[in-house]
Amino acid sequence: MLPQIPSYIRTTAMFFCIIIMLLGVIGNVMVPIVIVKTKDMRNSTNIFLTNLSIADLLVLLVCTPTVLVEVNTRPETWVLGHEMCKAVPFVELTVAHASVLTILAISFERYYAICEPLKAGYVCTKARAILICVLAWGIAALFTSPILWVAEYKLVEYIDGSSVPVCLTQAIGVSTVGFFLMTISVFFVLPFLMLIVLYGIIARNLISNQGAMLRARPTKPELSLKARKQVVLMLGAVVLSFFICLLPFRLFTLWIILSTDQTLHEMGLVRYYSLLYFCRIMLYLNSAMNPILYNLMSTKFRKGFARLCHDVGQMLWQLLTLGSREGNASESRGQQSTGLGTNTNSSNATAATNSSILSRSSNRRSSEEISRTRLKIELHLPCGNELEAMAMLQHSTLRSKRRPKPQISFDEDAGKAAVAAASSTVAVEGNKGAAGAAARAAV
Repeated sequence: MLPQIPSYIRTTAMFFCIIIMLLGVIGNVMVPIVIVKTKDMRNSTNIFLTNLSIADLLVLLVCTPTVLVEVNTRPETWVLGHEMCKAVPFVELTVAHASVLTILAISFERYYAICEPLKAGYVCTKARAILICVLAWGIAALFTSPILWVAEYKLVEYIDGSSVPVCLTQAIGVSTVGFFLMTISVFFVLPFLMLIVLYGIIARNLISNQGAMLRARPTKPELSLKARKQVVLMLGAVVLSFFICLLPFRLFTLWIILSTDQTLHEMGLVRYYSLLYFCRIMLYLNSAMNPILYNLMSTKFRKGFARLCHDVGQMLWQLLTLGSREGNASESRGQQSTGLGTNTNSSNATAATNSSILSRSSNRRSSEEISRTRLKIELHLPCGNELEAMAMLQHSTLRSKRRPKPQISFDEDAGKAAVAAASSTVAVEGNKGAAGAAARAAV
């Protein structure tokens, strides 16, 4: 039967690696953004913390996914190819060594700021901090470069007789054993002892020289005793978590180098992989711990993270509201298109109403023209009775219907009065004519 990694080890390793990777990536991306966005946080100490965040991001993005691949493949096999066999251990060790050097630089910078405040002004500058970060990466890469030759990618015969690829970093010679012992002593044991001594001196100065430190820079509240103590406590927590998280991996590496093959076989597959993935998860946990420590120990970082989360939430809310506005706009356009028929019907009804109003007004104008024509005829009659006048009026009305007459603009009440006067005159003239005819008949 082929060896298999127990399912509980696989599930536990995958769970912790995914959680650590997500939290670590988000936190370490936020750290440099907060430092850049906050003006009073752009100092040499935070430049070193930004460098630590970059190192942690490299660990989380390059090394952590390899665990997810390894736990889902056959034990002691490597499916990521020759290049990744060289890159993963190189990145893992380079980042660890650069982080140690960066922590040393931070601690020395705090030493000058607290114990030697007169020298801190020209020693602890931002340009010098950037230069130290670049040198830290260069030194770490130089001292880690032998791992590129130690890591070996090859095809070997598996238990079932098949040929499988493997990636081996074996300490089988004097040179390889010396390399691993050098990295452990130079980049772990020696820095740990230096930091213990350094933070002891810083703590003693904080306790004994409180008045002198406050008198040195009384105008800057960020350099007050409380702020300095808070920074020292935060950096002390970062240093402590770093060495606690790296200690299992370093001890496990040292034990593999010094033990024999028989000891490893007697250990068993389950115990070996349980210990291996525990050490690697602790190593990756350190990369996700620093942003959490910054929030817990530093008020400025806590406020900066809160502002950044608020800005991101506000931006997401604006994007969501913008999408809803676009949806409402499309719906309103649809309603406008469906409302065209209703608007057409209403316009038709309005047109019908207007036409009826126009017809009534035209009828009113026609009646006014008839009355005005009748008045004009009656005013110009030289003689005759009412029957003749009515005949002439009807003839004139028929002509007005055939051809429109120009309008006469005068007051309607005055016209009616004139018509009444003309009618009375015609009646008088008719009575006179009848009387004259009777007299002539009598004669």
